Amino acid sequence: MWFSFLRPRDRFSLVELRHLTDQLRKIQIVNDTNKDFVVEALRSIAEILTYGDQHDPSFFEFFMEKQVMAEFVRILRVSKTVTVSVQLLQTMSIMIQNLKSEQAIYYLFSNEYVNYLITYTFDFQHEELLSYYISFLRAVSGKLNQHTISLLLKTENDVVVSFPLYVEGIKFAFHEENMIRTAVRSLTLNVYHVGDESVNDYVVSPPHTEYFSKLVSFFQKQCIDLSAMVLNTLESPSPDSGGKLFSAVDGIEDTLYYFSDVISAGIPDIGRLVTDHILQNLTLPLLLPSLCSETVNVQPITFSS
Repeated sequence: MWFSFLRPRDRFSLVELRHLTDQLRKIQIVNDTNKDFVVEALRSIAEILTYGDQHDPSFFEFFMEKQVMAEFVRILRVSKTVTVSVQLLQTMSIMIQNLKSEQAIYYLFSNEYVNYLITYTFDFQHEELLSYYISFLRAVSGKLNQHTISLLLKTENDVVVSFPLYVEGIKFAFHEENMIRTAVRSLTLNVYHVGDESVNDYVVSPPHTEYFSKLVSFFQKQCIDLSAMVLNTLESPSPDSGGKLFSAVDGIEDTLYYFSDVISAGIPDIGRLVTDHILQNLTLPLLLPSLCSETVNVQPITFSS
């Protein structure tokens, strides 16, 4: 009897999931004393649910019954610790990426919990936190289809009036970190490939159309910077000049591939927007000045992260 009582809990068991959930509920505020436990509990819950998704559906049934997602949100509210925010975002990303059950994904996307996390005011001065936030957004976008996307929208009279995943994501479209820009581009393509007409109308309506004009302006700046870099290298070559040039060319190539992917996404209005902006803001002013009615002075454009 005593041996049974002292025997450690199975790490991947419903008993352990219940224990972790009960302990989280007891926490009224996250501080330096308990933050390590909270981080470990959030990490373990993700692992247990991933295991349960493959072996025992009762694990996620417990997760739903006890409204553990609500506990995640509450923990975020009572925590001012960056490490807890990072772990919560990582936990959500792991769950969304690894859970195969459609019921599980539908539940996670329901009840506005995911939208709450997307729009939560995180302190993005911490680079690690921003990285995990963008990974979380990308993970969510990877599960979008005709059914799940509707769970993340707010509509009025069948018209989309709010889509936080897309709006918050493109805020970082021109971030200085290439990995963040790449993740945001992947997110947008995942949205476009769903093929939801109401969402398509939303992304091509003001003010969201500014994204495409800024994208062309960003590409314009890449070209101008490369030109200046080449001239500078010819005048004052340095040992790292070649590496910088190759990096700049790679960046331009990536943007061109993204243009191609966007235009090929099957949304005519987006294709027209992109091609029109390329023609008006890039091709005519830079490549065909003789066809312009007046001289166009191209000014460098500064992007905020």
